[in-house]
Amino acid sequence: MKNVIYLLLIILFSLSLSACSVYYEKIEDPIKPEISVPSIDETSPDSGIISVIEEEDDQTIAVHYPIIGQSKIDDALKSFALNRIELFRQETADLKLTQEESLPFELHLDYEVVFKSDRHISLLFKENKYLGGAQPTSTIYTFNYNLEQGRQLALKDLFKGSSAYLEILSKYIFAKLVDDNALNVTLDTDWVTKGTNPLESNFKHFLFTNGGIIIIFEKYQIGPAFIGEPKIIIPFETFTAHIELKETIDDILPTTEDETTNSVEIITETSPTEMVIETTEPSTSSVSESVDNQETIALKRVALTFEDGPDPDYTPLILDTLKSRNQVATFFVQGIRAKEYPSLIQRINSEGHLIGNHTWSHPQLTHLSPEDMLQQLQKTQSVLEKITGRAPFLYRPSYGIYNENVISTNNMPAILWSVDPKDLKYKDASYITNYVLDHVTDGAIILLHDTNAYTTQALSSILDALIAEGYEIVTVDELLGITENTAKYNVRIFSQAIESH
Repeated sequence: MKNVIYLLLIILFSLSLSACSVYYEKIEDPIKPEISVPSIDETSPDSGIISVIEEEDDQTIAVHYPIIGQSKIDDALKSFALNRIELFRQETADLKLTQEESLPFELHLDYEVVFKSDRHISLLFKENKYLGGAQPTSTIYTFNYNLEQGRQLALKDLFKGSSAYLEILSKYIFAKLVDDNALNVTLDTDWVTKGTNPLESNFKHFLFTNGGIIIIFEKYQIGPAFIGEPKIIIPFETFTAHIELKETIDDILPTTEDETTNSVEIITETSPTEMVIETTEPSTSSVSESVDNQETIALKRVALTFEDGPDPDYTPLILDTLKSRNQVATFFVQGIRAKEYPSLIQRINSEGHLIGNHTWSHPQLTHLSPEDMLQQLQKTQSVLEKITGRAPFLYRPSYGIYNENVISTNNMPAILWSVDPKDLKYKDASYITNYVLDHVTDGAIILLHDTNAYTTQALSSILDALIAEGYEIVTVDELLGITENTAKYNVRIFSQAIESH
């Protein structure tokens, strides 16, 4: 008899769990999209950028790589990026068995097109990986391609004949570092000698630049850690006087605004800081304006926010859906993607939506030095201002992770959220819709992503339901009563509107 009772209890318990999960996992009448959505398996565009953004409780991934438009090169770059992700997952899986860490592990891989012409392209990848400990590890990777041949170039491929080019590199750089004191730092001669010996392994990181080659040294290769990863330019004339260039480089012209002009540049490392607890109380400096605005705020207001875009497939569909219902939203965009898709940024702006800063390439800001953190925000500000004529006055920290250092360094209000359907994790439009509608309240800030088909499919149903329930959908600045002029007095974290009742 006891066994029968236990069996019945187990069955009832299982059924209760199932009933709780059905509402969000699947509904009987699935929501059908009112717009055409590209297949998530469709091929990549001819050119652009691919971003892999993943967030879990114990680790985050933000990896970016370009699409050049040549399948052989694109496949190689994709394999490189995916291999870095797979290695990170293997490393973290091992560490999780033995290590406890309060901050999530992080993989951040960013890139820059340092140089591009009709015949050549140079790419610089920077990887920051946090696996616990005092600070992230930083690694650089360089890729140079002959576009006509679809071929990756090694340094030796640029020259004909013997290894004389290594001797020239070695002597030139040694003189720059030791005799000319190019880094304004007294370096140990033996250390520099070892790091600049005429060996291919000492000059494996190189990039094209206007009229020369950039050589990048790894940390500790030619000196102590504080000098970072120096970059030194070698003019092509240095070689042509002694050996013949194999690659025709006369047609190479720089196309980037950030073209290096000095003969030496230092890439600095980052440092970690500690987490702090979020606050949603209003700052005293903004109370008076908030009170003045309360009379114009509707009884039920909500803000839809999209992040991680713009995306060439899904952002236009989301904009179409919003436009069809005469609604507005807030788009927190990544600078690296905004630069690649300026027409989408122009459309977001022209159709009355608010644009916010979501960093340049989505690193955990808490792992960055103040200087690197500001660069992440300011590069994005500059790109967006160039496209729209106006820099954002709100930002959202990557993954919603911040600390006191983040708040004090970035002189703007930081916008988080109060409703998160985890639309990147739960790939079901019905789940996303029902989670939002079940958790929405007056003053809520809803987190969504304009980078996947499922959110795109869910949006029309979310909008229709919110409107039917009497919600006014507004941009974040309207919801919070923050204007461009008062933003500097609201340098704090917001996750929802200030309650007025």
